[in-house]
Amino acid sequence: MLSSYRVMSTKTRLITIVSAILIAVMLVIVGVTTKAQASQTNAQVVILNLLNGQQYFGVPHVYQGDNDGSPTNSWPVYLGPNNAGQYWSLAGISSNQPVLELVPAPKLFAGAMFWSEAYSGGPVKITIIGTFSNGPSPVADGYEIYLFLTPTTWGVSPKYNYSISYISTPAWEGLTYPSPVEGDVIYPQSSTSYLIIQWDPWWQTAATQSGATGQWNVWIVSNPSGNNPSISPNPSPNLGSGYAGWDGIGTGYFQSNPGDRINITVTYDPSTNTLSGVATDLNTGQSASFTLYLANYFTPPTSGNYVFGVGAATRSGWALLYVAMTTSIKPTPLTTSTTTPATVTVTTTTTVTSTVTSPVTTTVISTVTSPITTTVTSTTTSTVTTTSPVTVTTTVFTTSSIIQTMIIALIIIIVVLAAALVTVTIRRR
Repeated sequence: MLSSYRVMSTKTRLITIVSAILIAVMLVIVGVTTKAQASQTNAQVVILNLLNGQQYFGVPHVYQGDNDGSPTNSWPVYLGPNNAGQYWSLAGISSNQPVLELVPAPKLFAGAMFWSEAYSGGPVKITIIGTFSNGPSPVADGYEIYLFLTPTTWGVSPKYNYSISYISTPAWEGLTYPSPVEGDVIYPQSSTSYLIIQWDPWWQTAATQSGATGQWNVWIVSNPSGNNPSISPNPSPNLGSGYAGWDGIGTGYFQSNPGDRINITVTYDPSTNTLSGVATDLNTGQSASFTLYLANYFTPPTSGNYVFGVGAATRSGWALLYVAMTTSIKPTPLTTSTTTPATVTVTTTTTVTSTVTSPVTTTVISTVTSPITTTVTSTTTSTVTTTSPVTVTTTVFTTSSIIQTMIIALIIIIVVLAAALVTVTIRRR
């Protein structure tokens, strides 16, 4: 009898140990799964992809052009394979590579593209690949990135195309002019303050000033009425009285050649309230960068819908080939569909030899309708290979669903353990 009891006691301990091991394994699996899911909450949305002959517009968007302080609908303008040659010929390049020309080369012109996106906290990164066709030497005025606009007198819809409420640099130059180097910049209306980050290659190559170390301008813009903007910090922390914002900051500088591909990435991290950016000439490898702590000048935005944008200012015929945005999203226990954009490869001939590696394909791309504005719709005479869009359905489980699964598994283990203990007790009797 004692031997039987010892056997039963040994079985009981064995069952208890095995159950404890199973519970520990379950907790480890849940922890790993939860961590993996947390790492998947960043989503990249491709706004525009014209690289290698593609003609993909990923989200609804609106344009605004400026001609020395007055609105114009002459640019931005999309130039497809059939008429892109008129853009490239200005640089002596023979190519039918499509471009979204933001602005022509003459002085005091500006252009911008805006889109809306949901924001739920976390870092925001905007990446662009652009080029230019002609203009003065050194190259002037570059690209702007717009973050966290909340317009109330306009929106991202067809009726607001080329009719955004804004004011541009020429209209208020001499009053509260932000930077000595910027060109013609569009400042849209917004009910709350927003950020403009500009890479201007005129800095350090054609213009230098005490306190200016790089090629970047950063402005915190307040323009609720649309025609009376103010820039902070004021005075400029690095240039002093007479200027506002951070002007000519960062390290490194470079000048590009017509047709060079220029990659610009700007990141805002709300956890540290820090902006950073890097501009790189993909043909030469030269770069210019900055990192800036915004301190109490700018309050990290709350979750909500915001308008973001990319613009360019004057003098070098700036154009876009690629725009993508990466931000945080809230996981949802839904089955979602991801549509891969059509891949179009166009055989082109150009007098400039360059190799461009297309950025990584987006993790999540919302399915959208056709672009709001298409300047030209035509069939190219080039040899074209297309891959039709493919919709991939994936199921995303949230942390709450994982916890529910864990609870069910633990209940099953407890039931099995209880049954085993009952069996042992009956056998003992």
